[in-house]
Amino acid sequence: MINFENRLASLKNRRQGTAERDRIEKGLYSFAGDQRPTEAHEKLRENAAIKYVIGAMAAVSSESTRISKDEGERVASTLIDLLKTSGISAEMRMQGSVALDIHIEGHSDVDMLILKADIITIQRPALPGTNYVDASDTRPIVEIVSELRKQSEEKLKSRYYAAEVNISGSKSIALSGGSLKRKVDIVPSIWHDTHDYQRTKLDHFRVVQIYDKENHTLIDNKPLLHIKKINERDALYTGNLKKTVRLMKNIIADMPDYKKNKAKKLTSYDIAGIAFAMNEKLNCSQYFPLVLLENLRSFLLVLTYLEEPRNSLMAPDESRKIFNTDEKTDALRILYEEVNSLAIAVQTAISPYQEKYDGELLKRKQVIFF
Repeated sequence: MINFENRLASLKNRRQGTAERDRIEKGLYSFAGDQRPTEAHEKLRENAAIKYVIGAMAAVSSESTRISKDEGERVASTLIDLLKTSGISAEMRMQGSVALDIHIEGHSDVDMLILKADIITIQRPALPGTNYVDASDTRPIVEIVSELRKQSEEKLKSRYYAAEVNISGSKSIALSGGSLKRKVDIVPSIWHDTHDYQRTKLDHFRVVQIYDKENHTLIDNKPLLHIKKINERDALYTGNLKKTVRLMKNIIADMPDYKKNKAKKLTSYDIAGIAFAMNEKLNCSQYFPLVLLENLRSFLLVLTYLEEPRNSLMAPDESRKIFNTDEKTDALRILYEEVNSLAIAVQTAISPYQEKYDGELLKRKQVIFF
């Protein structure tokens, strides 16, 4: 049986930090008590089960998100200025959960792409009217981006000497502690202009080639197209896609470690892709939010037990299949079991004497927001 009071406490700590951390950040003493603000889901005149589901769907505070974005941009801007001193021209873009507002932690880390600004790769043949010029640097492109990574490591270690600068990551440099308010991941990379970008000049058609330090190679990603697709479908369903993503992430975060370690084989991109594929199942009124829980449960049930729809599910940017490893299929099964258990527990909280699970009961439950 799920202890929803414990779940709510964990959710609050995740979203706002612990009461102790909050007091420290506000410069208060321990006897000041819990000074964290009460959130909308905590004010609901509903049982703890419903409060948990609503809270797990909600975005973290806009102020926390702003701080994460500001910190990521500050570190990236500082690095760009430092790279200039070595003759390296770079620009930045934000990617990941914070950029999409699907992060579930108030003190969430932020991903910043650091891209070469003066050299790109292109899809050939170059289309008429593009006017690309061969770069004066004739080294292999992987060597050029490798230098960007090496210089970024050196500059960041020198500038943020009081922080922990972890350069062991294959694709990113992780900064935390010291004067930093948030953990920041720096991802050295380069643009690749596809034919679609050459025709339209729309940034979301550009591929980002990320440097993989471990294998000394470049890996194609489409983070801007991913962001665009998620934002558009989320707007179509009045915010319900992102609510569903946050719900899945919080469910995974609240799993016992032995399950969580397996479930985390599904990346944030994978989880967003699952919610994206739900399509019309994301359609529900804000006053009947448990529809999303039931629709997610039934959608995951199909994916878990039917191989064809699972194996055909593509990422939003259509670059790959979501379930492309056995580990991800195992993670899906664990996620379904937890979502199913949550739905059953919520029904029990609503109707204690209902013996058989009935998803329609959740769909009919109206929640009044004050």
